[in-house]
Amino acid sequence: MIQQVAVPGRDILIVDDDIVLGELLADELQNNGYSIDLAANAAAAKALLRGYRYSMVIVDWRLPDGDGAVIANLAEATGSHAFVMSGYLKEMLPGSVDIRQTIMKPVRPSELLATVRACIGDKPQRK
Repeated sequence: MIQQVAVPGRDILIVDDDIVLGELLADELQNNGYSIDLAANAAAAKALLRGYRYSMVIVDWRLPDGDGAVIANLAEATGSHAFVMSGYLKEMLPGSVDIRQTIMKPVRPSELLATVRACIGDKPQRK
């Protein structure tokens, strides 16, 4: 289910117009203790970023209403770690996204989990 309102305590925002992929990635991260918000487009992501600072934002490069790199830049400006994911990394303009901040699609949930852990650490399990 795509959430439209940020909830305090969320760790990660995933922005992808492929709802099935977004939910698959969210499920993997939630199963490992992370709190997730999902947005299906740039407008929803911007609204969520205005209301909350996430530990990490993972955004698809090609969104139906904007450029994911712009959303990543907005997230970084708020202090979040930001990654752009795409199956079209070779088509990105040089300098538009730092190569260390990209995730190649198709994204395997286990690879995403490893990236999240390397960036923001393990999420302590709630008791």
